[in-house]
Formats: sequence, C-alpha cells, structure tokens
Amino acid sequence: MDMDKEARPWDLFRTDIEHVPDDIQKARLDACHSCEMYIKVPGVCIKCGCLMNLKTKLPHAYCPIDKWGKYNSA
Repeated sequence: MDMDKEARPWDLFRTDIEHVPDDIQKARLDACHSCEMYIKVPGVCIKCGCLMNLKTKLPHAYCPIDKWGKYNSA
C-alpha cells in the first residue's frame, strides 16, 4: 500500500489494505467527535466531507486539520 496516496472510500473494500487496530480507530473517531467540523448526524466531517466512522479505519487516511494522522504499524 502506497501511504502517500490519498484515502478513498473504495479503499475500505480492498483486500490488500488492513484496517487500523480498533484502539487507533476509536482514538481517531473520539478526536472527530470533539471537533467543531464534525456533524453528529450523519457522522460527517464538513471539512473533508467523509463519513468518519469509515475513514478512521484506513491507515493512510488523515485529518485535514491535523487532529490525527496516518497510521504506520512498522
């Protein structure tokens, strides 16, 4: 997986991309939940337009306002 590429919604369906560990996904989502850019219903960031419960699972995803970054397991 090329970590320099932008995260895309269809990356969730790729079998060559492992999701981040649950604790990392939760920490990312917690940061989103406390952010002024997060809209609780439907769970979207108004800055990037993503569904955050999905985006936070991707290792190469990151917050556009630097609340959390890419995950590297190595």
